[in-house]
Amino acid sequence: MNPKTEWSRTRRDLFLKCPRAWYLRYGHSMSSSDVNEFQSSRRPWDLMLRSMKEILIERLEDLREGKQWSPLLLKHQLKYSLQKQIKQSTHCVKKRYFEALLRYANQRFELLWRCRIIRQLEQRKYPCWYVLDRTESVPIGTRRIYASPDLAVLIQNRWHLVRFDMQSSPRRTTDEFEANAMVLWAKHHGGFPQRAYYYRLHTIGWWRGFWNIETFQPNEHSVKQCHKLLEYDCEAMLEIQRYANLNLALLPLAKSKNTCRSCSFRERCPGGEDLVTARQEQTLLELGYKSASSKT
Repeated sequence: MNPKTEWSRTRRDLFLKCPRAWYLRYGHSMSSSDVNEFQSSRRPWDLMLRSMKEILIERLEDLREGKQWSPLLLKHQLKYSLQKQIKQSTHCVKKRYFEALLRYANQRFELLWRCRIIRQLEQRKYPCWYVLDRTESVPIGTRRIYASPDLAVLIQNRWHLVRFDMQSSPRRTTDEFEANAMVLWAKHHGGFPQRAYYYRLHTIGWWRGFWNIETFQPNEHSVKQCHKLLEYDCEAMLEIQRYANLNLALLPLAKSKNTCRSCSFRERCPGGEDLVTARQEQTLLELGYKSASSKT
């Protein structure tokens, strides 16, 4: 499936922050060297979050098989994963900073394992539960959707879909929409109920020193609305892709300079050094382009 028809939270977040960065990352064919450059330029903090998610899935898979991790094993696995991530990156991380990242990761894991749902799984309260692959997509019409939960737990007659965010953000109006995307994924994956009534949604995300849990009860209307918004997102992405084919220089730049600081395309972007000036110059370019187009 062509990448321009794919939807995920990561793609959507980047698209809303900077349509130009979204296009350069997802909107056109990239060589393997381009992809490697994007991946290796992540900040050490982001690499730590990625390592946490990797180890979380490994630990949950072992828990499902009845294997318990000791604190020493957890620390070893986190250290190994973080070392691997940094080795594959362009960053040179000093030992003191590396140890600090490792302490952050261990502390967050310790608190995460106190969450009610994980304690209940450790106590084998629910015999039917699965660890799912977040990279597994499902086709919905002409789109391919990446919205898999991390966990699916059958409690009584309902499937509780759980997503873990290693670093979340303040509560947003779009949180319920993004949670409902898990229901869309489940309904098109096979093996799960088709009625929204049989689902309950949970997002567990780290924010300001705590693991915050949000719970949503989907219904048929909320799931349909989610599908509509998802289609709107995809159409907006396609529009940017068509716009880029006309003139790449006219693509909208980032809405905030904070987005530029961690962008792997910063050095090749007009707004990489001075976003305000670049946006002003882009406005003039767009006006000139539209004027020239109207005369032809």
